[in-house]
Amino acid sequence: MLELSDIEDTLTLFTEGIAGRYFHLKTSDEFSSHRRLALGDDGTGQTSDTLYLPQQLDAPDRGSYRVLIMEQLGLRECGTFGFRMQRALQTVAALNQLYQPANNTTPRTGDYQLLFSSFAQPPLAADIFNLLEKSRVLGHLHRTYPGLRKHISSYHQHLLLIGEVSSDPMVTGIRHLWRTQSSSPAHPLSPLPEEKWHQLCQALDALRRNQTTVYDSVEELCRLYQSIEDSYVFTQANRYAQPEDSLPDWLTREQRINEWEEKLEQLSMSMAVEMLQAEELEAERGNTDDGAVREAEVDIKSLIDERDSLKRRIDMEKSAVQHALGVDRSNARSYRYDEWNHLTHQYLPNWCRVFEEQLCAGDEEDVEPLRQAIRNFRARVQKQLQQIRPTGLQRVSRVQDGDELDLNAIIEARQDIRAGHSPSERFYSRKERMHRDVCAIFLVDLSASTDDPIDPPQPQDWSDVDEEGTPNLRDPWDTPIGDEDFDAEPNRKIIDIQREAMVVMATALDALGDSYGIYGFSGYGKDCVEVFVAKEPDQAFSNKTLQAVAAMKPKRSTRMGPAIRHSVHKLMQSGHAMKVLIVISDGFPQDSDYGPQRGDHEYGVEDTAKALREAQQKGIETFCVTVDRSGQDYLKHMCPDSRYLVIEEMQDLPDQLSKVYAALTGR
Repeated sequence: MLELSDIEDTLTLFTEGIAGRYFHLKTSDEFSSHRRLALGDDGTGQTSDTLYLPQQLDAPDRGSYRVLIMEQLGLRECGTFGFRMQRALQTVAALNQLYQPANNTTPRTGDYQLLFSSFAQPPLAADIFNLLEKSRVLGHLHRTYPGLRKHISSYHQHLLLIGEVSSDPMVTGIRHLWRTQSSSPAHPLSPLPEEKWHQLCQALDALRRNQTTVYDSVEELCRLYQSIEDSYVFTQANRYAQPEDSLPDWLTREQRINEWEEKLEQLSMSMAVEMLQAEELEAERGNTDDGAVREAEVDIKSLIDERDSLKRRIDMEKSAVQHALGVDRSNARSYRYDEWNHLTHQYLPNWCRVFEEQLCAGDEEDVEPLRQAIRNFRARVQKQLQQIRPTGLQRVSRVQDGDELDLNAIIEARQDIRAGHSPSERFYSRKERMHRDVCAIFLVDLSASTDDPIDPPQPQDWSDVDEEGTPNLRDPWDTPIGDEDFDAEPNRKIIDIQREAMVVMATALDALGDSYGIYGFSGYGKDCVEVFVAKEPDQAFSNKTLQAVAAMKPKRSTRMGPAIRHSVHKLMQSGHAMKVLIVISDGFPQDSDYGPQRGDHEYGVEDTAKALREAQQKGIETFCVTVDRSGQDYLKHMCPDSRYLVIEEMQDLPDQLSKVYAALTGR
């Protein structure tokens, strides 16, 4: 039995290399949808950014997982999600006789829903079509990827041994596919299909051997459907998910949005041309009531109405697709990490999924407060960090060649001689040029609580208020003019100080020459821990860094353990001699499912403490900074006494960070 978690990293690279883009690989158990969507019987399926695979697979070798991945990618390569009902009606004559548009059909209705609703039993039609498409995709994979053939053959031969044998046409069809793809076509445990399903097997062979399209599968569906339906006795209307809730239908609808957006762009260009022509025509004819000018205005108005209608349709469809398939994370990468369960004293393997995503800052991000913070604090922070700048030359002891004798080494050599041991020949010292080799990661808490003001408003005492002199707030004319301070600045928030501290440290470390990265973390639930990259260690500080830090916004919960483990993973990949992790938070670790009971803070604290100890065991210097005045209660359990700091005043954060950094890296 194969485990997906054992080879997930390798499979992810394999998938990205074949597809030319990144796909998340998730287990079937991680699939969830707000609609009644379901994966295939083998536990596979896909959304716009994810391929779903079974966590455990009964297969002969690891190449079987590659077969399942390639079957999913093959649907994209073969144009399955590019199916359009309008073209099918023009291409397949038999479909015209079957299709009867329903009264509730709209431009947003899925193309596959329209196709399968043309048959008496839409779920059965969907099953037949999926089987035909599977055969077509396998043929494409055989022709395009010769190196995959041995894996397909091995896996399908194994499926013939463990799969059920039945006279059901769907079972007969899939076993026929396995038999034709395996290296043992006449396997004794794989009886040949019944004669009455000879046409189905012929259709599968034709689709597999020839260069065909999705519309050829539709044509075969129309030809085979009635004979297959007659073999069933339906005791209930539907055995499977409704056709409008099928994954392929939603993926087809997602691709269709791109076509609508192209049409919207064309409409906008046409409208601009029409408006320009109307202006020229009006300028030529003057301010007259000429009919041509009125016709031009009518044309422009119709284009505007069509554009607005199409734009509303696109917005509604995007919202519906996101609701069905989930948030599109094509721009993120995902990783799985263990979690420590202190109740059972063991790890939960691959329990949390971390999404790493670049912070995409727009031009509208206001970076002026960050620039002002740099001007206010940089000189002071740089002065503190200059104390740890390398002196250039440093004397190295116990070397074979040097410019001076090492007295301690000579004494030890004399002791070895007197003890009868061979002395070391390394009794010289010399000066060598030293370079700092430090990589630091600042992990910033972006939980919702960072949106709180630094100084919360004090409760007002209303006991001595003069009721007669109090203005009537319901009467707009009763408010005295000038009593309100319209120019008052809003209270500064925790996230503002965190952002400013990050850019001040960034400019100072840039002058020092150390490598450093800036990450924010948040998320909700174990399957959605988010790490936002403002700056990677190998990136230079630039205006883009300022914009990325400015784009740090309060998000959701604080699941620290996975975020720390991901930062440790990044540090270990950096290859630097000294590695430092500084976590900046405003409260204790908490999340919706961070422990068996919601609100149980001990579980999160224990997991975070374990993650920090794991980092220290790998040689990483860790430090936790919090602005939570009650931080002493949990930080003393999470960290050693000298590895945490509670800041009373948020304005002290930049100074305190520089002192912490100097203490950690100055040794």
